[in-house]
Amino acid sequence: MSLIALEEHYAWDPISADNAVGSWLRLHNRTAYERLYDRGPLRLEQMDAAGIDFQILSLFDPGVQADRDVQRAVDAARRANDDLAETITAMPDRFGAFATLAPQDPTAAAAELTRAVTELGFVGGLVNGHTHGRYLDDPAYYGLFETAEALQAPIYLHPTTPHAAVMEAWFKPYLGAGLHLASWGFGVETGTHALRLIYSGLFDRFPRLQMILGHLGEMLPFAAHRIDRYYGLAGDLDAGHKLLRLPSEYLRSNFYVTTSGNFSAPAFACTLEVMSAERVMFSVDYPMDDNIAGAKFLAGFPFDDELRRKVASGNARRLFKDRIPAP
Repeated sequence: MSLIALEEHYAWDPISADNAVGSWLRLHNRTAYERLYDRGPLRLEQMDAAGIDFQILSLFDPGVQADRDVQRAVDAARRANDDLAETITAMPDRFGAFATLAPQDPTAAAAELTRAVTELGFVGGLVNGHTHGRYLDDPAYYGLFETAEALQAPIYLHPTTPHAAVMEAWFKPYLGAGLHLASWGFGVETGTHALRLIYSGLFDRFPRLQMILGHLGEMLPFAAHRIDRYYGLAGDLDAGHKLLRLPSEYLRSNFYVTTSGNFSAPAFACTLEVMSAERVMFSVDYPMDDNIAGAKFLAGFPFDDELRRKVASGNARRLFKDRIPAP
Protein backbone atom coordinates (compact mmCIF):
# COMPACT_ATOMS: atom_id res chain seq x y z
CA MET A 1 0.00 0.00 0.00
CA SER A 2 1.40 3.37 -1.03
CA LEU A 3 1.79 5.91 1.80
CA ILE A 4 2.00 9.67 1.31
CA ALA A 5 2.65 11.86 4.36
CA LEU A 6 2.05 15.60 4.17
CA GLU A 7 2.56 17.31 7.51
CA GLU A 8 6.23 16.51 7.77
CA HIS A 9 8.59 19.19 8.97
CA TYR A 10 12.17 20.26 8.61
CA ALA A 11 14.23 23.01 10.19
CA TRP A 12 16.53 25.37 8.33
CA ASP A 13 18.86 27.93 9.78
CA PRO A 14 18.99 30.84 10.20
CA ILE A 15 15.17 30.85 10.18
CA SER A 16 14.84 28.00 12.71
CA ALA A 17 17.85 28.85 14.87
CA ASP A 18 15.92 30.35 17.81
CA ASN A 19 12.83 28.15 17.59
CA ALA A 20 11.59 27.24 21.08
CA VAL A 21 10.59 23.67 20.23
CA GLY A 22 13.79 23.10 18.27
CA SER A 23 15.82 24.37 21.22
CA TRP A 24 13.94 22.03 23.56
CA LEU A 25 14.57 19.08 21.26
CA ARG A 26 18.27 19.92 21.09
CA LEU A 27 18.50 19.64 24.87
CA HIS A 28 16.04 16.83 25.59
CA ASN A 29 15.62 14.72 22.43
CA ARG A 30 18.74 14.89 20.35
CA THR A 31 17.54 12.19 17.96
CA ALA A 32 14.40 14.12 17.02
CA TYR A 33 16.47 17.30 16.75
CA GLU A 34 18.86 15.69 14.27
CA ARG A 35 15.94 14.28 12.28
CA LEU A 36 14.33 17.71 12.14
CA TYR A 37 17.38 19.19 10.44
CA ASP A 38 17.98 16.25 8.12
CA ARG A 39 16.61 16.03 4.58
CA GLY A 40 18.63 13.03 3.57
CA PRO A 41 19.72 9.67 5.04
CA LEU A 42 18.10 9.95 8.48
CA ARG A 43 14.75 11.00 7.04
CA LEU A 44 14.79 8.41 4.28
CA GLU A 45 15.73 5.69 6.76
CA GLN A 46 12.72 6.55 8.91
CA MET A 47 10.41 6.72 5.88
CA ASP A 48 11.57 3.34 4.60
CA ALA A 49 11.16 1.73 8.03
CA ALA A 50 7.50 2.78 8.02
CA GLY A 51 6.81 2.14 4.34
CA ILE A 52 6.26 5.83 3.57
CA ASP A 53 6.85 6.41 -0.12
CA PHE A 54 6.58 10.18 -0.30
CA GLN A 55 6.81 13.12 2.11
CA ILE A 56 5.60 16.64 1.49
CA LEU A 57 8.00 18.84 3.44
CA SER A 58 7.25 22.13 5.20
CA LEU A 59 9.42 24.54 7.14
CA PHE A 60 9.07 24.17 10.89
CA ASP A 61 6.61 26.51 12.67
CA PRO A 62 6.63 29.52 12.79
CA GLY A 63 8.71 29.64 9.61
CA VAL A 64 9.32 33.25 8.61
CA GLN A 65 6.15 34.52 10.31
CA ALA A 66 7.86 35.49 13.57
CA ASP A 67 9.85 38.24 11.86
CA ARG A 68 8.43 41.76 12.27
CA ASP A 69 10.63 43.08 9.47
CA VAL A 70 8.31 42.58 6.50
CA GLN A 71 10.86 42.72 3.71
CA ARG A 72 13.24 40.45 5.56
CA ALA A 73 10.44 37.90 6.02
CA VAL A 74 9.53 38.06 2.33
CA ASP A 75 13.16 37.57 1.31
CA ALA A 76 13.59 34.71 3.80
CA ALA A 77 10.53 32.91 2.42
CA ARG A 78 11.96 33.08 -1.07
CA ARG A 79 15.36 31.81 0.07
CA ALA A 80 13.76 28.99 2.08
CA ASN A 81 11.74 27.88 -0.94
CA ASP A 82 14.75 27.99 -3.24
CA ASP A 83 16.69 25.89 -0.73
CA LEU A 84 13.86 23.34 -0.39
CA ALA A 85 13.51 23.18 -4.17
CA GLU A 86 17.05 21.78 -4.32
CA THR A 87 15.98 18.93 -2.03
CA ILE A 88 12.95 17.94 -4.07
CA THR A 89 14.83 18.30 -7.36
CA ALA A 90 17.47 15.88 -6.07
CA MET A 91 14.86 13.32 -4.90
CA PRO A 92 11.60 14.03 -6.76
CA ASP A 93 10.29 10.50 -6.19
CA ARG A 94 10.51 10.87 -2.39
CA PHE A 95 9.90 14.54 -1.54
CA GLY A 96 7.44 17.28 -2.39
CA ALA A 97 7.01 20.67 -0.75
CA PHE A 98 4.62 23.22 0.67
CA ALA A 99 5.77 26.77 0.03
CA THR A 100 6.89 28.93 2.92
CA LEU A 101 4.93 32.18 2.76
CA ALA A 102 5.29 35.54 4.50
CA PRO A 103 1.75 36.70 5.34
CA GLN A 104 3.26 39.92 6.68
CA ASP A 105 2.89 41.06 3.03
CA PRO A 106 -0.23 39.47 1.53
CA THR A 107 0.61 40.55 -2.02
CA ALA A 108 4.11 39.13 -1.79
CA ALA A 109 2.71 35.90 -0.29
CA ALA A 110 0.44 35.45 -3.30
CA ALA A 111 3.32 36.11 -5.68
CA GLU A 112 5.57 33.63 -3.86
CA LEU A 113 2.87 30.96 -3.90
CA THR A 114 2.58 31.41 -7.67
CA ARG A 115 6.34 31.16 -8.12
CA ALA A 116 6.67 28.14 -5.86
CA VAL A 117 3.90 26.20 -7.60
CA THR A 118 4.51 27.16 -11.22
CA GLU A 119 8.33 27.41 -11.23
CA LEU A 120 9.54 25.23 -8.35
CA GLY A 121 6.93 22.48 -8.61
CA PHE A 122 5.55 22.77 -5.06
CA VAL A 123 2.14 21.29 -4.26
CA GLY A 124 0.70 24.32 -2.42
CA GLY A 125 1.47 26.62 0.48
CA LEU A 126 1.52 26.40 4.27
CA VAL A 127 0.67 29.15 6.73
CA ASN A 128 1.41 28.82 10.45
CA GLY A 129 -1.75 30.35 11.88
CA HIS A 130 -1.97 34.03 12.70
CA THR A 131 0.89 36.42 12.01
CA HIS A 132 1.45 38.77 14.94
CA GLY A 133 -2.24 38.55 15.76
CA ARG A 134 -3.47 39.01 12.18
CA TYR A 135 -5.69 36.20 10.92
CA LEU A 136 -6.34 35.06 7.38
CA ASP A 137 -9.97 36.22 7.41
CA ASP A 138 -8.62 39.74 6.92
CA PRO A 139 -9.81 40.86 3.44
CA ALA A 140 -6.20 41.77 2.66
CA TYR A 141 -5.67 38.05 2.01
CA TYR A 142 -8.30 37.74 -0.70
CA GLY A 143 -5.56 37.97 -3.31
CA LEU A 144 -3.68 35.07 -1.75
CA PHE A 145 -6.79 32.89 -1.70
CA GLU A 146 -7.78 33.92 -5.22
CA THR A 147 -4.32 32.83 -6.35
CA ALA A 148 -4.54 29.51 -4.50
CA GLU A 149 -7.94 28.79 -6.02
CA ALA A 150 -6.77 29.64 -9.53
CA LEU A 151 -3.65 27.49 -9.18
CA GLN A 152 -5.62 24.65 -7.56
CA ALA A 153 -2.94 24.81 -4.88
CA PRO A 154 -4.20 23.93 -1.38
CA ILE A 155 -3.21 25.95 1.67
CA TYR A 156 -2.26 23.98 4.77
CA LEU A 157 -3.35 25.88 7.89
CA HIS A 158 -0.82 24.74 10.45
CA PRO A 159 -0.95 25.52 14.19
CA THR A 160 1.10 28.16 15.91
CA THR A 161 1.26 29.59 19.43
CA PRO A 162 -2.13 31.12 20.33
CA HIS A 163 -2.76 34.85 20.12
CA ALA A 164 -0.97 36.86 22.81
CA ALA A 165 -4.25 37.91 24.45
CA VAL A 166 -5.37 34.28 24.63
CA MET A 167 -2.02 33.25 26.05
CA GLU A 168 -2.44 35.82 28.81
CA ALA A 169 -6.08 35.05 29.57
CA TRP A 170 -6.11 31.25 29.27
CA PHE A 171 -2.70 29.67 29.39
CA LYS A 172 -0.32 31.81 31.45
CA PRO A 173 -0.63 29.77 34.70
CA TYR A 174 0.01 26.49 32.83
CA LEU A 175 2.85 27.27 30.45
CA GLY A 176 5.11 24.83 32.25
CA ALA A 177 2.61 22.05 31.59
CA GLY A 178 2.45 22.96 27.90
CA LEU A 179 -1.31 23.54 27.86
CA HIS A 180 -0.80 26.21 25.18
CA LEU A 181 1.01 23.80 22.87
CA ALA A 182 0.03 20.62 21.03
CA SER A 183 -2.02 19.10 23.85
CA TRP A 184 -4.71 21.78 23.60
CA GLY A 185 -3.73 25.33 22.66
CA PHE A 186 -2.62 24.55 19.11
CA GLY A 187 -5.88 22.76 18.31
CA VAL A 188 -8.12 25.44 19.81
CA GLU A 189 -6.20 28.18 18.03
CA THR A 190 -6.21 26.51 14.63
CA GLY A 191 -9.78 25.22 14.79
CA THR A 192 -10.98 28.71 15.69
CA HIS A 193 -8.92 30.18 12.85
CA ALA A 194 -10.59 27.77 10.41
CA LEU A 195 -14.03 28.73 11.72
CA ARG A 196 -13.17 32.39 11.28
CA LEU A 197 -12.45 31.67 7.63
CA ILE A 198 -15.76 29.83 7.24
CA TYR A 199 -17.82 32.44 9.10
CA SER A 200 -16.20 35.26 7.10
CA GLY A 201 -17.78 33.90 3.92
CA LEU A 202 -14.40 33.14 2.37
CA PHE A 203 -15.65 29.95 0.72
CA ASP A 204 -18.72 31.63 -0.71
CA ARG A 205 -16.32 34.05 -2.36
CA PHE A 206 -13.86 31.32 -3.41
CA PRO A 207 -15.93 28.12 -3.59
CA ARG A 208 -13.19 25.99 -5.22
CA LEU A 209 -10.53 26.92 -2.65
CA GLN A 210 -9.16 23.92 -0.77
CA MET A 211 -7.45 24.00 2.62
CA ILE A 212 -5.94 21.35 4.88
CA LEU A 213 -6.08 20.93 8.65
CA GLY A 214 -3.94 18.52 10.62
CA HIS A 215 -4.49 16.44 13.76
CA LEU A 216 -7.86 15.04 12.59
CA GLY A 217 -9.28 18.48 11.90
CA GLU A 218 -8.23 20.39 15.03
CA MET A 219 -11.31 19.10 16.95
CA LEU A 220 -13.81 20.49 14.42
CA PRO A 221 -15.33 17.13 13.35
CA PHE A 222 -16.24 16.44 16.98
CA ALA A 223 -17.92 19.85 17.29
CA ALA A 224 -19.53 20.05 13.83
CA HIS A 225 -23.10 19.30 14.97
CA ARG A 226 -23.14 22.01 17.64
CA ILE A 227 -21.44 24.50 15.36
CA ASP A 228 -24.29 24.13 12.89
CA ARG A 229 -26.94 24.01 15.62
CA TYR A 230 -25.95 27.36 17.09
CA TYR A 231 -24.71 29.25 14.04
CA GLY A 232 -26.30 32.70 14.07
CA LEU A 233 -27.79 32.28 17.55
CA ALA A 234 -26.37 35.56 18.89
CA GLY A 235 -28.47 37.71 16.59
CA ASP A 236 -29.87 38.21 13.13
CA LEU A 237 -27.30 38.08 10.35
CA ASP A 238 -27.70 40.61 7.58
CA ALA A 239 -27.60 39.43 4.00
CA GLY A 240 -23.97 40.53 3.59
CA HIS A 241 -22.73 38.23 6.35
CA LYS A 242 -25.06 35.23 6.27
CA LEU A 243 -23.46 32.10 4.90
CA LEU A 244 -25.03 30.35 1.95
CA ARG A 245 -24.68 26.99 3.71
CA LEU A 246 -24.17 25.61 7.20
CA PRO A 247 -20.63 25.85 8.57
CA SER A 248 -20.05 22.08 8.52
CA GLU A 249 -20.87 21.96 4.82
CA TYR A 250 -17.84 24.15 4.10
CA LEU A 251 -15.77 21.94 6.38
CA ARG A 252 -16.69 18.97 4.19
CA SER A 253 -16.34 20.73 0.83
CA ASN A 254 -13.38 23.09 1.32
CA PHE A 255 -11.18 21.29 3.85
CA TYR A 256 -9.20 18.09 3.96
CA VAL A 257 -7.91 16.84 7.30
CA THR A 258 -4.91 14.69 8.11
CA THR A 259 -4.09 12.12 10.77
CA SER A 260 -0.92 13.97 11.80
CA GLY A 261 0.03 13.16 15.37
CA ASN A 262 -3.48 12.12 16.42
CA PHE A 263 -3.39 8.34 16.28
CA SER A 264 -6.56 7.79 18.29
CA ALA A 265 -9.03 5.22 16.99
CA PRO A 266 -12.18 6.86 18.48
CA ALA A 267 -11.17 10.29 17.19
CA PHE A 268 -10.35 8.82 13.77
CA ALA A 269 -13.72 7.05 13.62
CA CYS A 270 -15.51 10.33 14.41
CA THR A 271 -13.49 12.18 11.75
CA LEU A 272 -14.30 9.58 9.09
CA GLU A 273 -17.99 9.71 10.01
CA VAL A 274 -18.20 13.50 9.82
CA MET A 275 -15.80 14.26 6.98
CA SER A 276 -16.08 10.98 4.98
CA ALA A 277 -13.02 8.99 3.94
CA GLU A 278 -12.77 11.15 0.80
CA ARG A 279 -11.56 14.07 2.93
CA VAL A 280 -9.02 12.41 5.23
CA MET A 281 -5.32 11.96 4.41
CA PHE A 282 -2.47 10.21 6.15
CA SER A 283 0.21 12.26 7.89
CA VAL A 284 2.64 11.74 10.77
CA ASP A 285 3.82 15.17 12.01
CA TYR A 286 7.42 14.00 11.71
CA PRO A 287 9.74 14.20 13.59
CA MET A 288 7.62 15.19 16.60
CA ASP A 289 5.67 11.99 16.03
CA ASP A 290 6.90 8.62 14.83
CA ASN A 291 6.56 7.34 11.27
CA ILE A 292 6.21 3.70 12.29
CA ALA A 293 3.55 4.49 14.90
CA GLY A 294 1.55 6.41 12.30
CA ALA A 295 1.81 3.69 9.68
CA LYS A 296 0.85 0.96 12.17
CA PHE A 297 -2.15 3.00 13.30
CA LEU A 298 -3.50 3.29 9.76
CA ALA A 299 -2.77 -0.34 8.95
CA GLY A 300 -4.54 -1.55 12.10
CA PHE A 301 -7.68 0.58 11.95
CA PRO A 302 -10.75 -1.56 11.18
CA PHE A 303 -12.02 -0.34 7.84
CA ASP A 304 -11.96 -1.86 4.38
CA ASP A 305 -8.93 -1.72 2.13
CA GLU A 306 -10.56 0.61 -0.39
CA LEU A 307 -11.05 3.30 2.24
CA ARG A 308 -7.59 2.61 3.67
CA ARG A 309 -6.02 3.22 0.25
CA LYS A 310 -7.88 6.52 -0.11
CA VAL A 311 -6.58 7.77 3.23
CA ALA A 312 -3.10 6.36 2.67
CA SER A 313 -2.46 8.02 -0.68
CA GLY A 314 -5.46 8.13 -3.01
CA ASN A 315 -6.96 11.34 -1.68
CA ALA A 316 -3.58 13.09 -1.74
CA ARG A 317 -3.05 12.08 -5.36
CA ARG A 318 -6.53 13.32 -6.25
CA LEU A 319 -5.95 16.64 -4.47
CA PHE A 320 -2.41 17.38 -5.68
CA LYS A 321 -2.75 15.70 -9.09
CA ASP A 322 0.48 15.51 -11.10
CA ARG A 323 2.41 17.53 -8.52
CA ILE A 324 2.97 14.16 -6.86
CA PRO A 325 4.83 11.60 -9.01
CA ALA A 326 3.01 8.48 -10.10
CA PRO A 327 3.64 5.43 -7.88
